[in-house]
Amino acid sequence: MIQTIVFIFGLCWGSFLNVLATRVLHHRSFFVHRSYCPSCKNTLAWYDNIPLLSFIFLKGQCRSCKEPISWLYPATELTTALLAVGLYNNYSEPYAYAAYGLFFTGLLAATRTDLEAMLIPQLFSLGLIPVGLMAAWLGIIEISLLESMLGALCGYGILWAIAKTFLLLTKREGMGAGDYDLLAGIGAWIGPIGVWLTLMIASCSGMLLGATYLYRSKKGRNVRIPFGPFLALGAIGYLFFRTWLLSLFSVS
Repeated sequence: MIQTIVFIFGLCWGSFLNVLATRVLHHRSFFVHRSYCPSCKNTLAWYDNIPLLSFIFLKGQCRSCKEPISWLYPATELTTALLAVGLYNNYSEPYAYAAYGLFFTGLLAATRTDLEAMLIPQLFSLGLIPVGLMAAWLGIIEISLLESMLGALCGYGILWAIAKTFLLLTKREGMGAGDYDLLAGIGAWIGPIGVWLTLMIASCSGMLLGATYLYRSKKGRNVRIPFGPFLALGAIGYLFFRTWLLSLFSVS
């Protein structure tokens, strides 16, 4: 029963994340306008705003103009709901649940904007750092304040060094600043060891899925693939499977 309530709450929070991410991305006021269709600009009725269900009932189309609704909306809502239940199962203590819930909110919002526009607003990346430092200082999350500080520095520094080295060797941009901003934010929540494992998971999954996408789409190797979602996947995977990952790589 409690998990069902948490799942429903996660769906609603995911709907809020859709609004937050799109309005921050497009510099729209969050408090002035109700949700509307980006194609025909018609204001959405409440029954067209029910998380996940409205997308199903509308068959993925706007009721007014019949334009397709982006798959990012239901995907964000469902993913948020599943992660809300996962967090409850792993961090049922209220303060820890709320803290890691804010962390996951930033990761999901960053993923949402990166998939839509290959852009990660600093609110969802660097904005995670002061909250993570505060949570570590208060002892709410599972790392110390020093580990949180080192994690943020390592997260930014590692990807910055990789990006600059790639640019020096190839004369091409291989990674956006938003990616190392995001890994810095992630590091503030999971520390330097978490950053290392997050980067390993992100790199392996990114190469695998990226290669599959390029093969199936027949696009050239120069096509840009957002890396932020893979960093978010790595951080979430680390938090949920940390004990197994640390034992796998013999990290203590």
